[in-house]
Amino acid sequence: MSKLDQIIASNARTARRKSGFLSQRARIMLLTLTTLLVLFVFFTQPPVRSAIEALIG
Repeated sequence: MSKLDQIIASNARTARRKSGFLSQRARIMLLTLTTLLVLFVFFTQPPVRSAIEALIG
């Protein structure tokens, strides 16, 4: 195998291994944190809180 073939083979392995900017675990964590943030902002709004209190109590 020539030096060029070795370089091409190693680059192909690296490209397959790197499947994107974030790994699967990082994507799930980012989605979870974003969802929690949206829920926190949504449920801390006064009209939403009063509507939930009316349903519960």
